[in-house]
Amino acid sequence: MVLKSNTILVIGAHPDDIELGCGGTVRVASKLGKKVIAVFMSKGEHSGNPEIRPKESTAALTMLGAKEVHFGDFPDTEIQCSSKAIDFLEAFYIEHKPETILTHTVNDIHQDHRQVGWASISAFRNAPQLLAYETPRVTPSFSPTYFVDISECVDDKWTALKCHISQKTKRYITYESMVNLASFRGSQVSLPAAEAFEVVRYVERMPL
Repeated sequence: MVLKSNTILVIGAHPDDIELGCGGTVRVASKLGKKVIAVFMSKGEHSGNPEIRPKESTAALTMLGAKEVHFGDFPDTEIQCSSKAIDFLEAFYIEHKPETILTHTVNDIHQDHRQVGWASISAFRNAPQLLAYETPRVTPSFSPTYFVDISECVDDKWTALKCHISQKTKRYITYESMVNLASFRGSQVSLPAAEAFEVVRYVERMPL
């Protein structure tokens, strides 16, 4: 179970991806006392100021309860599933030993999202729990089978998304888009609101 993990590592290609895709889950986990570490591959320079966008995500994720927020220097729109990217991500797994990792689905229109999804599969090949979240750019092939109840954290997610002032003209970052998706995913599993994930890997181990 994701919410039973003591340490959760969350990966995003650009500032705001994590908040959009699984910000509610981050908030629920942090409220339960879990340690959440966020890692972005780029600073989002293609869609804004690379000095401002990381600050917006840091503020948003701190509000959601993340303990650490890190940023790589991979080029926005040109991230590759390379040995460099895999090594960058794997270093966080080795250092923090998270039980659960949340990352992009490979079923996404945006090339950076797909590449980060593929890099994550390689980088976290030894991780027992690897789940893939959705962004507004997922393809019809995105097929979630794992859901997290965020009914009590929808307002917190929206408050965090409002930190992204530089992106406020984007349709996908409006309240309506956020709450409609949360409501739709919730309706699929008889909840008021939920975030949805594909299960890439889920290992059930014998209790110690």
